[in-house]
Amino acid sequence: MNDKWIHEINLYIILVALLCFVSLGMFSVQKANCGLEIENTLTVTPNTAESSMNETYIIEKWIRKISIDPWGSISGSDYYLIFNNQSEEIQQVSFVLPINASDISVRDAYEEYKTETDVLFRENYSQVNVTLRRPLNPGERNEFLIVYKLPSNEFLVSKGWQDYTLELDLAKPEKWLVEKFSLIISLPEGAELKNSSNTSFKIGKEGLSLKVILTEENVVKFSDPHVVLEYRYFIFWRIFRPLIWTAVFGSLSVVVFFVRRFIKPTVITATVPPNVLREFIKVYEERRRLYIDLQSLRKQFRRGKISRRKLKLRRESLDRRLAALNKRLMDLKEQISAVTERYGEMLRDLETAEAEIEMLNANIEHVEARFRRGEISADVKKKLIDEYNSIKRRAEGRISEILLRFQEEAT
Repeated sequence: MNDKWIHEINLYIILVALLCFVSLGMFSVQKANCGLEIENTLTVTPNTAESSMNETYIIEKWIRKISIDPWGSISGSDYYLIFNNQSEEIQQVSFVLPINASDISVRDAYEEYKTETDVLFRENYSQVNVTLRRPLNPGERNEFLIVYKLPSNEFLVSKGWQDYTLELDLAKPEKWLVEKFSLIISLPEGAELKNSSNTSFKIGKEGLSLKVILTEENVVKFSDPHVVLEYRYFIFWRIFRPLIWTAVFGSLSVVVFFVRRFIKPTVITATVPPNVLREFIKVYEERRRLYIDLQSLRKQFRRGKISRRKLKLRRESLDRRLAALNKRLMDLKEQISAVTERYGEMLRDLETAEAEIEMLNANIEHVEARFRRGEISADVKKKLIDEYNSIKRRAEGRISEILLRFQEEAT
């Protein structure tokens, strides 16, 4: 490549970067200046007395994600990774959600829990008790995802037409010890954070969405259980968001075209044994395929194409295979993340994308249910589903990108 070509490409990249900056600068975006709904049959039991919590397992990881959409609706998802450190198998596990959580859906790595779930209301949280279909044996781990909705009028206060305050209490049983807890609050795209109650919050961005992140380790008691976030959000921002995305993606695509044309990609040296990465990809794809088979099986049963007996037999077979795959995936994740922090970060991104897809699937079903009940119009339904599907495609793209990077490093 001669000097003239290099000079022209550099000028073009600078112009495109300025265009992106000007496009995004039209709106006030936050500076870092602060220190499956799946309709199911849950048995809801009002109860104010403290019941015994299961003490036979360790909560290794607890990730709570709270998302506020442009219309002020609040959805949440809690991811739990538990480990049985006792000598006996576990039949039941308990989880904690924010107070007055509704439309609760519980699932493990491969299937939703429906009739095996009870919800108890405590003073400052909701307790979800889950009877396991398959006991958790000593030394085993399992992952759970709980998706739910929160009432906006109890958590979100509007001050005028552009200022909002989110108040959220963090609570858990006193006897719980959580090795690692993370709270991730996603504000509407274009929102500007004005103030927060905790100086330990970290501010991050994903596209044009602002994320407020709190992380604590070895949690016996939350350091600041009352979370308050004040932010500003212009309702007219929704109108201009598609225009901004079009300008940004169009500009970036031109930059990528020139960079890929004239600059050779950097070759990443694999630091994990290639056979481990290849096995991880194989097991992960097999688990996704079996999960799709399981969903198809349930649809066939609902349509009357197979009997309940055949459903039970096939599901038991799939459950056994999925349990074995999940155990193997856990082992492979530990091997991969132990090499470098970079691989651990990629696996965490993979888990986050999976949890986001589950939450979005639940949101889509919730919108369709509201439309069937006549709560929203067809236009609002289409607008909501289009937005959820757009976010879902980006999450699926992140999963495919991570698996592709593993595949490249394994060759």
